[in-house]
Amino acid sequence: MTSELAPGIISRTPGSIAESRCLVIGAASGIGLATAERLRASGAVVIGADLPSARWSGGRAESSHAAGWSLAMDVTDPRSVRAAVSSALRTLGGLDVVVNCAGILGRVASALTTPVEEFDRILKINLTGAFIVSQAVLPAMAEAGYGRLLHISSTAGKEGVINMPAYSASKAGILGLVKSLAKEFALSGVTVNALAPGNVMTPLFQEVPAEQQAAQAAKIPMGRFGTPAEAAALIEFIVSPAASYTTGSVFDLSGGRATY
Repeated sequence: MTSELAPGIISRTPGSIAESRCLVIGAASGIGLATAERLRASGAVVIGADLPSARWSGGRAESSHAAGWSLAMDVTDPRSVRAAVSSALRTLGGLDVVVNCAGILGRVASALTTPVEEFDRILKINLTGAFIVSQAVLPAMAEAGYGRLLHISSTAGKEGVINMPAYSASKAGILGLVKSLAKEFALSGVTVNALAPGNVMTPLFQEVPAEQQAAQAAKIPMGRFGTPAEAAALIEFIVSPAASYTTGSVFDLSGGRATY
């Protein structure tokens, strides 16, 4: 992805989040939805993207106002990602912020009974999808001399979670991907970071069996699960102009569970 695909790009450095042009992927629900709403409330122009089959809160946006636009995107399909990113670039005149919240949990089961096909499917969405998104958005950001890219990882990527081998591996891979990209683009004006939530009450977490939810809750010093709104508040800082000297970092959101 280069500005040749979006000739109307306007290179500028936002002075605040309110001046930022944002693309939030996985914006139809959970942390992605909360992040899109938070950024819009702070004055940013936001386009949300999600699967063509996604059910958007309040229905699919039809407004001509940029704050209401939404795009179809399948992060496992490079053509779909490139087309959506190109559309966002043309619509907004550039992208200052990209937050990638796309991901799945997969079934909770022993590694010994997890089919290889299921393992590959989860990695393709969670990890390869993050790589495809990165390839699509980083060139235009680097050419503009400014950008904030954030991927969602998980404490599962640090600790490993029993009976979730593919999810844990995919989220660990995001940590390595982010650190590699951050070094590659460190002199470009673009930062690349990750958020590693613990247990946040999203539709994704609702898929975890109640028994395992209780076991996870017992590990949290604060004694409760996090909320999408709390994740969005932290994300807003990470992708703001204020976070100018932070790249390759993993921000924990775990109620004290992860302290490293």
